[in-house]
Amino acid sequence: MPYKDISEAIKGCNREKLNVDQVCGLLNILPESTEIDMIKNFTGKPETLAEAERFYLALISVPEYGLRLQCMKFSFEFKSITEDLSRRVDSVLEAGTKILESDDLKELLHILLVVGNFINTGGYAGNAIGFKLSLLSKVHEIKANKPRMTLMHLLVESIEKNKPELLHFYRKLGNLNEICKIDNAENEKELAAFTKIVGNIQESLQKLDAESRDKFTDILTEANEFCAETKRKIEEINGLETQYIKFFVLDKRNYSLKECLKVMAVFCTKFEQAIGENKKRKEQEERLARRKAEMAKRETLPRAKKKGMPPPAEECLIDNLLSEIRGGLKLKKTQSMSATEGGNKVARNTSIRKSNAASTQNWKKTKIALDDNKDNDNLGVNQIDITVV
Repeated sequence: MPYKDISEAIKGCNREKLNVDQVCGLLNILPESTEIDMIKNFTGKPETLAEAERFYLALISVPEYGLRLQCMKFSFEFKSITEDLSRRVDSVLEAGTKILESDDLKELLHILLVVGNFINTGGYAGNAIGFKLSLLSKVHEIKANKPRMTLMHLLVESIEKNKPELLHFYRKLGNLNEICKIDNAENEKELAAFTKIVGNIQESLQKLDAESRDKFTDILTEANEFCAETKRKIEEINGLETQYIKFFVLDKRNYSLKECLKVMAVFCTKFEQAIGENKKRKEQEERLARRKAEMAKRETLPRAKKKGMPPPAEECLIDNLLSEIRGGLKLKKTQSMSATEGGNKVARNTSIRKSNAASTQNWKKTKIALDDNKDNDNLGVNQIDITVV
């Protein structure tokens, strides 16, 4: 955009030609007082100046150019600033009011008191007429006599049986986990700073011409109305803090509305978790009961004892095999192999006996021949004939 068009847009406070990024960029490069003096004292030709100096020369021709840019920036950012602050203030006011006016919450707290008195029957804490607000953030830590059970689980269980319509009371209170992080004191400071900015702009606009002032009249009117309405809401929140201190009998030095909302946020979160945990535990108990019933049914089924009777489908394969072995199952293939091996052993033994008999007979013949030769030696015969048949 040419320098002349930029200076004309600033002079006319034209928010259609200059957007928020362009306005913020111009505010960051505004000349300092020394630079302005140098430009004003320049007597040469503008064409000989550098680009930055030529831009400054066109800019200083606009009266109150800095104020005009500031007003334009405020008009662009007004919506985002007011919407964010208004959302936070409204969230705290709405949640704080709902907690005090919730009949479901009051009835649930009464049930908690009854359950606590029942548990403490006969003790020094029995027959209590109330409890401290801090207890709500510790209900999930009080152990019950059942494994993995707390007072919060017992409270949820009691409400499910007797008052199921109260089970999801926390859904009506909003997102307390986010709301409890909002500090009303910070909102009050932010509003005070915004109100000061509006007052400064409104006062500074008197330096501009009537035409330029008129372009910001609607925005300033809306800003003033927002400041007045937000201030009223913040004062109402401060009044809620006083009501909380009276309702829950709190010490003002130790508790604020923010602390009360934190306690309620913890209680609601743990209450919702207990609902899911109770449901999961109930499903596990049902599965365990079904499993025990199936095992008991399986144990009562008669076993197949007669040969040839097919075993029930529910019986284990290993149990059937052991039963057949105990009953004397005949392994035919094994018996056949044993018989064959026995026959081979008999045949081998018979052959060995025959061989031993033949050797004995031959030895007898050989001995006779030796005896005859001995006699021949006595007769002077040197030849020995040993015949082995």
